[in-house]
Amino acid sequence: MQQHAAPRSLVLDYAIGVCGLWISGGFFLDAWAHGHVPVENFFTPYHAVFYSGMVALALVLAIFSLRYHAQGYDWANTFPRPYRLALLGIPIFVLGGVGDVLWHRALGIEEGVDALLSPTHQVLGLGIFFLSSGPIRSVISDRLHSTTLGRQLPLALGLATWLILAHFGTAYAFDPAAGRSDAPPPIVPFTSNYLTALSIGYYKIATGVLIVIFQGTLIAGFVLWLVARMHPCLGMLTILLLIGNLPAAAAFTNQSPLLAVTIAQSLVTGILADIFIARYDPHPAPGYTRAFRTFAIGVPMTYIGIYLLGTFASERIWWDWNVVLGSWIWSGVCGFALSLMVLARRTA
Repeated sequence: MQQHAAPRSLVLDYAIGVCGLWISGGFFLDAWAHGHVPVENFFTPYHAVFYSGMVALALVLAIFSLRYHAQGYDWANTFPRPYRLALLGIPIFVLGGVGDVLWHRALGIEEGVDALLSPTHQVLGLGIFFLSSGPIRSVISDRLHSTTLGRQLPLALGLATWLILAHFGTAYAFDPAAGRSDAPPPIVPFTSNYLTALSIGYYKIATGVLIVIFQGTLIAGFVLWLVARMHPCLGMLTILLLIGNLPAAAAFTNQSPLLAVTIAQSLVTGILADIFIARYDPHPAPGYTRAFRTFAIGVPMTYIGIYLLGTFASERIWWDWNVVLGSWIWSGVCGFALSLMVLARRTA
């Protein structure tokens, strides 16, 4: 029996990456169902999508474990070393699945934000978070040899799964609602509902600005982590943002242009980020941080800027221009702040 861990398998990385997207995408399909069709029990086609993805993932792991064991590896070493932590996701997901059945039987089916904050749903998400870390850790551990898009792509799939999970857990903070269709009631002075309309308007603006800051920081965090850890190939950022952002937009677009705007945000930001990486290589190194800081500011400002422009073009914006420009600038400030944290950690 061989006592060292099995070597990296690109096929395994791709299989786990695809299964992670299958499951996390199923979460948003279920979220869409909770808001659009009657969901009266646990056993629904929407639950079947992400649970079948978990079954497929378990089969992949079992097949690879048996294959490596047949090649002479003992059972403890039938998975590549980067997958050892990821395997914790299996018992976590099973625990969350059993808990979800009991939770629904005891307390009923969640609706709206309740479904996002359900403790059992969060446990399910944590399990997928661990499992999808396998391809990420695998590519990072082999980054010296992962110099082509084909060898790096499983990392993008794993990070896209993480981004989908982040959007799922915070779906109430996905759309800043700057479009005119989301405007509050008109504020008419000297009327009985003046203070109520004023309060709603202030609340919606404050919430929208916070969502802009949060979304810009979230996107910046993902791309800065990737650039700080390795040299991504051309196309990696575009793939990551498109796959990671579209499930949330598709689930909640309804009659709004949210899906089209999100596609534009992800596509334009990803393409420009990929071009910047290819041209300036912002990977931080001692004495070479200017490109990284510029990248950190530019990515969230591009992402939020395209949202604001796309929303204005499709349905106009009800925000005052001070709010528009101020929130856009704040997204860049937060990206810059993240770059300082990343650089401080690398030089500590």
